[in-house]
Amino acid sequence: MLAGLPGLRTEEVFEMKKNKHIGAFLLIAVLIIPVPVKAEGLKKVAQSSMKWLSIPVGARASALGGAFTACSGDAGLLFWNPAGMGFSEKLSVFVGQTRWIADIQVNAGAVSVNTGRYGVIGVSLAAVQYGDLYGTRRANNASGYEETGIFTPSNFSVGIGYALKVSSHFGFGVQLKYLHEKLGSAWIGDMGSPEEFGAEMNIVALDLGTLYYTGFKDFRFGMTLQNFSQEQKYRFETFPLPLTFKFGMAMNVLSLFLDNELHEFTVSIDAVHPRDFSERLHFGGEYSLNKLFFIRAGYKINYDEENFSLGAGVNVKVQNVHANIDYSYINFEHFDTVHAFSFNFVL
Repeated sequence: MLAGLPGLRTEEVFEMKKNKHIGAFLLIAVLIIPVPVKAEGLKKVAQSSMKWLSIPVGARASALGGAFTACSGDAGLLFWNPAGMGFSEKLSVFVGQTRWIADIQVNAGAVSVNTGRYGVIGVSLAAVQYGDLYGTRRANNASGYEETGIFTPSNFSVGIGYALKVSSHFGFGVQLKYLHEKLGSAWIGDMGSPEEFGAEMNIVALDLGTLYYTGFKDFRFGMTLQNFSQEQKYRFETFPLPLTFKFGMAMNVLSLFLDNELHEFTVSIDAVHPRDFSERLHFGGEYSLNKLFFIRAGYKINYDEENFSLGAGVNVKVQNVHANIDYSYINFEHFDTVHAFSFNFVL
């Protein structure tokens, strides 16, 4: 019937049918995903290892309260939803630093290259710095403890990702990550003949994501599954990574009233189902003035410490290069404030 409508070319009809089928498929996928029910009095805690993977990367994303699943456009999406990378330009370079609580610092970077019809290829790197820590162990006379010197834990992640923009509306992405964690060592057993145990592991994890633009203004939604892997054994017990499923939506709500790009206000919402906690909600809002200046805010629900976040950014164009400079402020109830900085260069 569509082919008989005047003014529609064959390729336009095909695109409409394909988008309709993709939308129906995603709707079915959302409906069949089981929604976990929170049991009264039961809180899931301490059920995963490598919790540093949950530290937010990127000032823009953290300023939006982590409501970033339905966003797109740069290599930094590898840390949130690899499908968003499929909507990036020819070349994107991301560099970010998050100064977390307890003097923990996360340095991250990513590069993505759009090859055209073959999709987007990206690589990511993240490293955690804990600083110098003082080690102790039980003394031989069992009457106290003695120092073992200074040690420095080391954690890092190296990933390679691929994203494909199937149509102007739909894209999917995947990232394969190699994760390393070394927390130090300890002496176990009788002090006469102790055995040294090293808390170290290497593991491979997978991130999957989709992003769909509905065709109504710029309303879109995305889904992502992060840190899917086998469980790893620490001495006697095995622990999974912080496996997390997210479903997010975003839209420039001013497009309902204004038909220009001078002023934009994008609202984003993420529903989060983590492995080691009950369900959470993330909210974010970003005001853009002519795509040059940005003001952001976010809020998280069902967190013991984190609550609101604020941020700002500026887009500077030098010849053919767009440089985005972003900052975010993350508030904690009892810990010191967290600051994040990031730079993104897009060609």
